[in-house]
Amino acid sequence: MIVTRRWLEEFINLENISTQEIINTLNRIGQEVEGYKKYEIPENVVIGKVIECEKHPNADKLNVCKVDVGEEILQIVCGASNVVNAEYVVVSKVGAVLPGNFKIKKAKLRGVESHGMICAAREIGLPDFHEGIMIMDDSLGELKTGEYAGKYLNDEIIELGVTANRGDCFSIYGIARELSAGLNVDMKKPEFSYEELQEGIGRLVNVEKNEVKHSSHLLKAINGHLKSNLKIDLRLALCEIDYKNEQDKVVKYCIHATGVLLVLSNIGEVSFVSEKGIDKYITQNGEYIVGVKNSIELNENDSYIINANYIDPEYVSEIVFINALKTDEYFFRASRGSEPNLNFGINYFLNEAKLPVYSGSIDLSTETPSRYINLDIAAIKNIIGAEINDKEVVEILKKLGFEVEVLNEENMKIKVPSFRSDIKNIQDVAEEILRIYGIDKIDSKPLNFEETNRINEIMEFQEFLNRLKYKAVSQGFYEALHFIFDDKERLQKYGFEVVDEHLDLINPIVKELDTLRSTLLLQLLEDIARNKANGYKRVYLFTAGSVYNKNREESQKIAFVINGFEDYENPENHGKPKNVDFKTIVDKLSQIIGEFTLVENDFHPIAHPYQNAKIIQNGKSIGVVAKLHPKIAKDFDIDDTYFAEIELDKLQNVTKQASEINKFPKVTRDLSLVVDKNIPYKDIYEYIISLKICELKDFYPIDIYDLGENNSLTVRFVIQGEKTLTDSEINAIMEKILNQLESKGIKLR
Repeated sequence: MIVTRRWLEEFINLENISTQEIINTLNRIGQEVEGYKKYEIPENVVIGKVIECEKHPNADKLNVCKVDVGEEILQIVCGASNVVNAEYVVVSKVGAVLPGNFKIKKAKLRGVESHGMICAAREIGLPDFHEGIMIMDDSLGELKTGEYAGKYLNDEIIELGVTANRGDCFSIYGIARELSAGLNVDMKKPEFSYEELQEGIGRLVNVEKNEVKHSSHLLKAINGHLKSNLKIDLRLALCEIDYKNEQDKVVKYCIHATGVLLVLSNIGEVSFVSEKGIDKYITQNGEYIVGVKNSIELNENDSYIINANYIDPEYVSEIVFINALKTDEYFFRASRGSEPNLNFGINYFLNEAKLPVYSGSIDLSTETPSRYINLDIAAIKNIIGAEINDKEVVEILKKLGFEVEVLNEENMKIKVPSFRSDIKNIQDVAEEILRIYGIDKIDSKPLNFEETNRINEIMEFQEFLNRLKYKAVSQGFYEALHFIFDDKERLQKYGFEVVDEHLDLINPIVKELDTLRSTLLLQLLEDIARNKANGYKRVYLFTAGSVYNKNREESQKIAFVINGFEDYENPENHGKPKNVDFKTIVDKLSQIIGEFTLVENDFHPIAHPYQNAKIIQNGKSIGVVAKLHPKIAKDFDIDDTYFAEIELDKLQNVTKQASEINKFPKVTRDLSLVVDKNIPYKDIYEYIISLKICELKDFYPIDIYDLGENNSLTVRFVIQGEKTLTDSEINAIMEKILNQLESKGIKLR
């Protein structure tokens, strides 16, 4: 990005500020200066006015001119053909020393004396941007004969390495805006003037089709032949900007000045078409793919449409990638973020065009939502590493174009300016404050890195749910996804709770989805029926999601169903698949949700009356596991099915903690007991647990045998101490257990 000092001064007052200070400021605020060059016209080079021009008597290609240079009229022989039509020119008087140590002296050319030289731009040290001599005009200021030419032509060039994310700085205005904040100098308020015709734009421009979806456009129309001038030509040359023709010069000049994307087209019908997410501006002479490519060729005429437009940089980058579009220089600016203030860009163009303007405009703008960021002032200071005064923070943000709404002493809410598409979060805002405040003002200190805990209850729950899902998949289950809606009539038929009528859905999608579900099970049973109909012999499914009670209060559940074969091939059953049973689903659940106990369940609407249990974990009932009632299975046309439905908010969610491994040996002992058939194993379990023997690590039944009125039950005990236990210590533990059981009527066999 190249800027000139004179051009910057159109937008900001740099009086009494040296160019070196400007360079230092730009470097300090993050706009790295990569080059600097000063163009200074030599002394004795002045503005002259050609008052007479005649052919040289002795040479066809030379002219003899009388040039007024203020204090005298000089006779100068000139070989440039365009001097014939020149009025104001640049004259090197005798004694001037031009670049290359070329000294101007009195000379005699083909017998005619010449007292000076009428110069081209390259001859006085400027870029070579024209043919023949340089013809001056009043675009650089009111010309005065005899005035030092440097007053109009001297300038200083600053080349900047603007980073790709700072599209707002790819213009003279953008860099002036940065300097305004860095130097704490107010921007100039631009003043635009142009003649407005009574005839309206609607008589010359007809928008045949408008399908604008992803971009904004502002159209005006001008009357007259659009021409460049010396100011535009010189500044484009200084900034190394290429162009196609006279009209393109003015457009490129205004784009570089303001950062607003501008497209010139012929008067007539125009259309805005959107295809595959791409907005196109179509005229009779070509099309402009908004922010991507300009292929409009202008006719030679005296009326034009000027279109100022804007497209979101992230969006245009995405569509170019997806559609593999060819791009040009317009994409460079659009993809980095052009200036969204279309009125500013189009008014600047009309001011520079110096042509009458048809009244009115065509505004096809799409609304872009404003972006707000809530800031913790303490967090910003912590990121920066310095205690910056709150008022200074606010002033810096305002200088950078942010709108600040102070909420309280600790927080503020800011509105991000529309031209800063790169500002996303508090870190970006802190960077903006720091670069203007000055990183050199921050004291060096050791890095203190503090990570904020961003995990909330929702994230913890989702992570917990994902862990359950991974475990379910590892046990052979497939996840099923459903709507949260269900059939109210069916829920009532099978005895499930339904949402109260006054809280129910007003406008359901279809009749079969006319209420919010209160259970996950009926949808899973439908899935089993569908899979069985498609020939699947083994169906393991689970689903998780929201359910609702009659008051429409939401809760989260997870449900499992199994049907068909337990395994595809079972060596223990001579290769024949074994059907699932109650033990199958209980074993699978224990691998998914961890340890639990089962107690008899009184009732469940669709459960088998004799295979129906509550799931108890940490002393709380968290759900139910059961066999599907045969009548319900018949309704769904499926065979033996087992299900479980668990309330997720009651399910154990603990982080496993590693503990030191006990290095001492484990010992197992078995007891074969005579137990009354009316005593459930649950009671035996509680008798043993009540002893609170710390060395008893585990115990479980391994065999049961029918003795008639009683059962023979063999229980295995795992014992481990904090030292190697002796036989007498082990025997004492077993004796304690046996005494407890005998006191409850359970004897050793």
